[in-house]
Amino acid sequence: MKWILFDKDGTIIYFDCSWMKIGLKLVDDFMETYEHSIEDKSAAYAHLGVVDGEILPGTIMASGALDEMVQAFCDIANQDVTDWAQRRSQTLVDNRVPENVLVEGITESLETLQQQGYKLGIVTSDSKKGVEQFLEVTDFAHFFDVVISTEANAVEKPNPEVLNPLFEQYDVAPEDVAIVGDTANDIQTGVNAKLGLKVAVMTGVGLKDEFTKADYIVETANDIVSILDK
Repeated sequence: MKWILFDKDGTIIYFDCSWMKIGLKLVDDFMETYEHSIEDKSAAYAHLGVVDGEILPGTIMASGALDEMVQAFCDIANQDVTDWAQRRSQTLVDNRVPENVLVEGITESLETLQQQGYKLGIVTSDSKKGVEQFLEVTDFAHFFDVVISTEANAVEKPNPEVLNPLFEQYDVAPEDVAIVGDTANDIQTGVNAKLGLKVAVMTGVGLKDEFTKADYIVETANDIVSILDK
């Protein structure tokens, strides 16, 4: 391996609860905006993974990509709500207050990987604004050679094109790249892009039985150090 790509939320930091707040707000706004088109609100909430005011792990709203959420909204409303959902989601993301709680030991692990000569990157569904805030608060910018964020209407994980900024900027083969993340979408990105190593971590919203395509399932991103040492 030459490159290690990390997801951010749920991998480098513990899953940011502000994302759950955004998800709940988006669902509530959807239910209110399209209430006349929704036949059964309780069933709609359950389908999206919202039960008793909480988002359940492994559901669409917990770990699905935005396009999966939008498609679910369209199905529930029996109409195309794509424009509304994308605009409302972006507004909520732009106005969120992030929570950055580092996974214990991650600073030392990043330092070790960097000293060992690995190139490091971030590939996240967060916006550029959110990533910049994270890098400023943590003072982690010096660790990462490439940072890939997701803006409105851009491709998202697990579409392999999300990694184009890496492959267009650097001469590296996919088999020399590892990806570390907390959701099935992170792992599927590695599959779709034919990356050489896919490592799932249990510090986020993903469930262990979702990681059938991972090469390793570990407790935290720190374990990538010992995996590479093998």
